[in-house]
Amino acid sequence: MHNGPRESPHGTRPRTGKWALFAVISAIFFLISGATFSSLGVMLPAMIAELSWTQFQAGSGFSLFALTVGLASTVPAWTLRRFGIKATYGAGGAIMTLGFCLLALTHNLGQYYIAAALLGLGFSSCATVPALYLLAGWMPERRSAAIGEYMTIGGLGAVAGPAVAGGILAATHSWRVHWWTMAAAMLALTMLALIFVKRPPDRTGAGSEAAAPPREPTAARVYLSTVEWTFRRAVRTPQYWVVATAMTATLLCVLTASSWAVQHMSMLGVSAMVAAGVLSAGGAVSAASRFLGGRLATHIDPKWLLVSALVGEAIGMAALAVAGNWVAMTIFAVGEGFGFGMCLFATAVLLVNYFGTADNPEIYGTFNLGTTAAMVGPSLAGFVADRSGGYAGLFCVYASAVLLIVILTAFMRPPRWSDSQA
Repeated sequence: MHNGPRESPHGTRPRTGKWALFAVISAIFFLISGATFSSLGVMLPAMIAELSWTQFQAGSGFSLFALTVGLASTVPAWTLRRFGIKATYGAGGAIMTLGFCLLALTHNLGQYYIAAALLGLGFSSCATVPALYLLAGWMPERRSAAIGEYMTIGGLGAVAGPAVAGGILAATHSWRVHWWTMAAAMLALTMLALIFVKRPPDRTGAGSEAAAPPREPTAARVYLSTVEWTFRRAVRTPQYWVVATAMTATLLCVLTASSWAVQHMSMLGVSAMVAAGVLSAGGAVSAASRFLGGRLATHIDPKWLLVSALVGEAIGMAALAVAGNWVAMTIFAVGEGFGFGMCLFATAVLLVNYFGTADNPEIYGTFNLGTTAAMVGPSLAGFVADRSGGYAGLFCVYASAVLLIVILTAFMRPPRWSDSQA
């Protein structure tokens, strides 16, 4: 006996099919997180030495990659609607594979910059926007936990990336081998995605209670929308912009810390190796906090998880300002790591809980596009440091700004459908 068939656009779908899909998209997120943001910096010194680039030229490629990721955030929503989820992962994986191949073949800056842009475009099509669409559609009964687990795996990729890159470089003495290895791995996972990734059951009829998807079991105090919001109505609500501002401010802190924390701590007498270890510890805390969020989000409203994340981020940045001792460095690693990981998770879940799943690709994609403004952080910090001689004052300003957003978030109420009407 069974409880009835599990319907999908492709007929009955066994439970194992969902987990195969989850495993593939999580493995892709693990790979692209570890092979790009985390390991590109490990490869750049060897590339600079062989190709005689300046630090600015090499760093510009990294910035171009990060900028393209942000600017292309709405692309997967467009391809998903017009060509389907399988094509979105297939095209994104093919573009990333091409980018890795071009990096392996790079002999001049033009090739490097094109490869960086391709990786940014492919990253957006293989990361959180299509994944959240799949997880919300295929696993509505455990949506929060699935999103938390998926983001945790991506966070672990960011932790493992530098070690894998360093290991390949030490074993082969060739940065090109590393990029060929990433290309082969990306191609293999893309082929698996074409096999296992399938669109979830249709959710149509936005704007009605009857159209709301199945809901995961949650405590009464956790708000879940009974209405499938349209993209246009969602982005007119103040709640959308509070959540977007929270993520942008957190990213501003994270990108600035990632760029200048080692330099700042070195100025305070901390060795570069110890400072790098503090950043790695923060990455591990970030991954753990995403898993924790997935377990808590059905019992505690994600709004309060976001508040806790912002408080952690503010404490972490304040500690970084004086991170010349082990106490401050530990508080920074825990606070900033928890803040980023939990904010990444909580904002994603809040957008689904507040606005439903029907237009989530457009809502979340545009949300990611808006957070691209945070990329001004590293440049702003460098500008301030050139004129003031340090970073501590700016870190304290960041911490104070985040605390203001804590107040906005704490007083935020769930959106009402009538409030978004033109």
